[in-house]
Amino acid sequence: MAKDTAAGFDFLVESLKANKGATYADLRAKAEQKGLTVYPVMFGRAKAMLGLVKSSKRGSGKAAKKAAARRSTGGRGGRSGSKSERIRELLRTGMSASEIAKQVGCSVNLVYNVKAQGGGARRPGRPPGRGKGVRKARSVAASRASGVQGLVATLEEQAREHERLVRALGRIREILDEIA
Repeated sequence: MAKDTAAGFDFLVESLKANKGATYADLRAKAEQKGLTVYPVMFGRAKAMLGLVKSSKRGSGKAAKKAAARRSTGGRGGRSGSKSERIRELLRTGMSASEIAKQVGCSVNLVYNVKAQGGGARRPGRPPGRGKGVRKARSVAASRASGVQGLVATLEEQAREHERLVRALGRIREILDEIA
């Protein structure tokens, strides 16, 4: 059995015209007495239709802005059309952070974060300063050799790393002994 929501919506609109301050709970109770079905979303749309609440045009939210940005970049989203990339391009023009944030549709903090990373063109990959560590060296060494040779190379690398760390700890102890 289908519910007649159109009659419920009409009831909400007429009731809100008569009493702009009416609450959803009151109107729902009155609608039930009349055998009508109303939902909170209907109440909100009725108020928006009457201009009692601020509302945006349908299809103008975040999803629409994102889709428009994708269409303008000609891609399917990807990294080339990212907000950070657009921010970098606008930073190069000398535009202020608040203007960039409005144009890109992001927070001013994101603009400052991108600016702190250099703002200019960056190579893809890890952010600067996030180290090429020992693990990377070990994995490269292990990938060059295979089988037992790879295992031996990895163990030798770990032994060298262990010795380096022991020497560093020794130097730290010497410094602490001098201070104390």
